[in-house]
Amino acid sequence: MNRTLLLGAALLALGACSDDTAEDVDAGLADALVADAPAPDATSAACAPSTALLARVDDKRMLADLNFLVGLGERRTHDGQTKAAAYLRKELKKLSGLKVREHAYTMAGKGYVNFEVTIAGGAKADEFVFMGAHYDSNSSHATKAPGADDDASGTATVLEAARVLAGCKPARTVRLLLFSNEEKGTVGSQAYVKSIKASLPVSKLVGYLNVDMVAFGPDTEDLDLATKPKYASFVKGIGDAVEKWTKLKVKKIINDHCG
Repeated sequence: MNRTLLLGAALLALGACSDDTAEDVDAGLADALVADAPAPDATSAACAPSTALLARVDDKRMLADLNFLVGLGERRTHDGQTKAAAYLRKELKKLSGLKVREHAYTMAGKGYVNFEVTIAGGAKADEFVFMGAHYDSNSSHATKAPGADDDASGTATVLEAARVLAGCKPARTVRLLLFSNEEKGTVGSQAYVKSIKASLPVSKLVGYLNVDMVAFGPDTEDLDLATKPKYASFVKGIGDAVEKWTKLKVKKIINDHCG
């Protein structure tokens, strides 16, 4: 199924690219759209890019995640996002070998959370690769915003990545992020970035893979990898891994409008 291939592409992107694609990285979180990381440490051989790693992906589990989020009817309001957060919290608590942190913030006097899942790195643990999606939705209708495509699909992908990578030890530290209130002006992600600025210098952020509106079409469609020209090497590294380990065709979108 296309969901499996999409997640496979994301997992390989986090684990398969070589160091030489990480040149001249000086972008902020919002600018770096595609992540690069070396192969996992030898002590975590089971997590190396392979068909065995891809076989861990459970597309039925991902579909269950997506159906639950869509079944809420909307994730636009505080109530809708609170219900979605409760589900994500429950699913993340089932996992071992991961550090899960909730980043809380307020908007219009109400509390919201972002989720941060950290997979500790090895040889380059002080360098970070981020991958994220937003779990809220939006619509012109006040109560109807199921948001299957935008972005329950990305949320299900990031959540399944956490399950599959639990217990792995990549060379670089990986953070999987789930944001609230993206549709209201990237409020959630901006609050998160502000909260980590002092502890995580931009120079230590290798890249961010934004998983937004994925697996919408049939298996015959391609995988779009978009970034700005100065990060084109990220797209090449990820695209090579995707084409090696999956059946997806890769479409590279390189222009200054990305991001």
